[in-house]
Amino acid sequence: MTIIHRSGPARILLAEDDRTAARLIEIALKRTGIPHHLEIVTDGDQAIAVLSKEAPDLLLLDLYMPGKNGFEVLEHIKRRDHLRRIPVVMLSSSDFAEDINRAYDLHVNAYVKKPNDFADLSRALNSTIDFWLRTAETSRT
Repeated sequence: MTIIHRSGPARILLAEDDRTAARLIEIALKRTGIPHHLEIVTDGDQAIAVLSKEAPDLLLLDLYMPGKNGFEVLEHIKRRDHLRRIPVVMLSSSDFAEDINRAYDLHVNAYVKKPNDFADLSRALNSTIDFWLRTAETSRT
């Protein structure tokens, strides 16, 4: 199945401070076969700066980063009319109930625990990307 994105390749913003994890996510996203443009930032402040210029089609957000953490970025997004409809998927190595519950309390669209194994990471990202960029109807501008 080929996706035809309404305005060209999907714009994905990845906020991830671990360079190795970011590279693995980048490789896994390429394997989905979905045309996309990936922008990677390494802290929450950079994520907010990018979001102030252009809203992506999907935000993959790490929880614990330098500067503003994932919760703070999520709060920033959800308080702004022009950003609040961006699908936000929290990608975190944390499986603490407090983190998961707080993310959902702040209206994250999905919380995905980052698998340690690349094959599992690829499967998790493939299903996540497939849902948000192929299946779900998202806000249209």
